[in-house]
Amino acid sequence: MLKFTRIPLRQALHGKQISCLLRALRLLQDWEHIATLIAVLAVLTITGSAVSRSLLAALSGASIENAIPVLEAPLVDAGKALGAWLTAWIPAEAEVETPLGDVDLRGTASYAVYEWFKLPVILYLTTFVMAAIRMSISAERLERTLGRGDALGILGGILLGMVTPACSCTVTNLYAGLLAGGAHPRAAAAFLFASPAMNQFATVFMLAATGPLGAALYLLSGGVAASAVALLSDSMHLRPHLGLLHVQSCAVKSEHKGLLLRAQAEAAQLLRRLLPAVLISGALAALLNNFNLTLVSGLRAAGHSWWGPIAAAGLGLPLDVNAASTAPILFTLREIVPLGTLISAMMATTVASIPEGSMLVRIVGVRPTLSLAGLYVLYSAFIGILINAVLG
Repeated sequence: MLKFTRIPLRQALHGKQISCLLRALRLLQDWEHIATLIAVLAVLTITGSAVSRSLLAALSGASIENAIPVLEAPLVDAGKALGAWLTAWIPAEAEVETPLGDVDLRGTASYAVYEWFKLPVILYLTTFVMAAIRMSISAERLERTLGRGDALGILGGILLGMVTPACSCTVTNLYAGLLAGGAHPRAAAAFLFASPAMNQFATVFMLAATGPLGAALYLLSGGVAASAVALLSDSMHLRPHLGLLHVQSCAVKSEHKGLLLRAQAEAAQLLRRLLPAVLISGALAALLNNFNLTLVSGLRAAGHSWWGPIAAAGLGLPLDVNAASTAPILFTLREIVPLGTLISAMMATTVASIPEGSMLVRIVGVRPTLSLAGLYVLYSAFIGILINAVLG
């Protein structure tokens, strides 16, 4: 019969083995510091690149919309280069016919790689920055601003969105970070609408495409819409799952760590929870990218018809198009459709998309996401019809 004798670990291992094991454990323990350092360097590099590009554009006499800093520009360039490199083996002429139009296989695959690179990095870095900012602010100050559910908190969410340019895919990352960070659901809901639809890009492009009247009406309509989304957030059950709120509680348990380490831990946890939804969102965005011109053909057919804003809302909302991409569409349509239809098109295409819906389902659930989408469509169509009727 075999007999087993317990031997202490220190006796079982030789000195060199123990030394290697201890070094491995220390390296594992220091991984948080390494990840935090990488995050800080990435934020500084991206910010510096965006500011320098903006200054160079301004000094070269570029138009104002081209001189606005775009924080995600370095990630966009890197993601597109990576996507093009990894999909170069796919034949350029490879296409698949669908009832909605042809799907470019290489372009779709390249765009998917681009989104799969960009979205997780943006989710991680934005959560890291927002968590660090939140943790550096006293709880009392947070309660006085985005922590409130009254008019002041809603206004804070709108103003934060107006200075935080994000596409419909990216804004869900920021929205999740706000909720996990303790922002009131109403303030976060106002931000969810304002950031993609009312940011400085959308405002400047509306000013260039429609003039001062169009830009003023657009901002007024957007402010009313963001406030309505915030006030209706309770009835739509637009609240995060408990699992999302657990991210913050885990970070709070590690208060003995430094601020940046806690922010990194929160960002990493949120990324792990939302990564499947992020990957699905990127795949959907890549597929929908083939049909962005459907909006143009639909609005050309609508022209000055009363139902033009309905077409703009119905066709524009599912697409993954940001304000910078919508602007050229508006320029081609401004002589063909009336102002109200243009406003409906900009609002619907920028505020949401099917990829955003896939992310929101993971954060708040199916029914709240469908309710929010329905509200977006109805309001975008209604405001366009109203403006067209008033202006004749």
